[in-house]
Amino acid sequence: MPPPERGEEVKGSVGDTDGADSTATTTSVPRARSRRRHVRLGFKVVTLIGLVVLVLTQRTLIGSSLRVLAHLNWVWLPLAVELESASIAMFARMQRRLLRAGDAKVGLWPMLATTYAGNAISVSVPLAGTQIGTAYAFRRFRRLGVDGTLAGWALVVAGVVSSLASAMILAVGAILSGNDVVAVTGALGGVLGVIVVAVASLAIRHDRVEKMVDRPIVWVLHRVQRLINWPVGSAREVIESAMARLRRLHLSRSDWAKVLGLAFGNWLADVGVLAVSLLAVGADVPWHGLLFAYGVGAAVGSLGLTPGGLGVVEGTLAVALMGAGVHHGEALAGVLLYRFISLWMVSGVGWLVYLLGHGGGADAHPGTPSRAPRPAL
Repeated sequence: MPPPERGEEVKGSVGDTDGADSTATTTSVPRARSRRRHVRLGFKVVTLIGLVVLVLTQRTLIGSSLRVLAHLNWVWLPLAVELESASIAMFARMQRRLLRAGDAKVGLWPMLATTYAGNAISVSVPLAGTQIGTAYAFRRFRRLGVDGTLAGWALVVAGVVSSLASAMILAVGAILSGNDVVAVTGALGGVLGVIVVAVASLAIRHDRVEKMVDRPIVWVLHRVQRLINWPVGSAREVIESAMARLRRLHLSRSDWAKVLGLAFGNWLADVGVLAVSLLAVGADVPWHGLLFAYGVGAAVGSLGLTPGGLGVVEGTLAVALMGAGVHHGEALAGVLLYRFISLWMVSGVGWLVYLLGHGGGADAHPGTPSRAPRPAL
């Protein structure tokens, strides 16, 4: 039998290689799916363990919060609950507005459900609650039809803008209370937030800046891919694709103004909950020192020393309010009521939404509004 022609030999070897690659790809797909299922299961187990640990370790504080309700002026309670609902809704609307930069259309109720559930995870899971809550929100956005680049961008920008608003509120509160050192510190925090956004924008829009940050980002992503096999593809190609997507994102000046306004509204509505909580326990609201006390409590809570800032935030807020002139007993009672509404009630709704699976909307397609049951307090 004559030997095969050279061209035929090459053709056969290529076909064999293609078949091997096809087999490897076919084998890797079930493994990747199995890995994702295990990750999701582990994620749920960790969050539920965090919830149980939270309830068991903080049962004394929970009991104190509940006992405060026996001595309230109940007329104020609906207003406090409504303000807290408005605070959560404004944060959800801020993220929804940011997603519009990439023409993603997500319904308000799925966004609210994601915000409530993500917040519950963030304040319940010890040590890594914020990170797990953010990862959860990212995964939910992807299931709602938002591409990964836009979802990550929206979460990062929402965090930066929210931190900027918080720093400015602390600075204004410090000025009103006469604390110049903290005012300067808060203002510097706001400036730092603006610098972060500016540098990120330069990296996206200017080739020279992009080349400076390209190599370290590719190096990090390559290591991540080796660890978790995601995202799929060449690290450099993934980065280039993401940068090209980011360049197409666009928000008008009016949209940016709305995003910033919603960020401030989110914090100020929560300040209102604290003020109404003090009124509900019969305390006089120290208007000159309220923003400063709240800002200090928010700053301490953001350090993540305990899940949801438990114990730390209550103590800081109570001491700050006492320093502003509120009677010791009334300050503590007001803070416990405020935390009952802003922490326990909101996280309770969030866990309910999480355990119910958000209803519909999980399989939405890009550009299609999704639906989920309306969260209610």
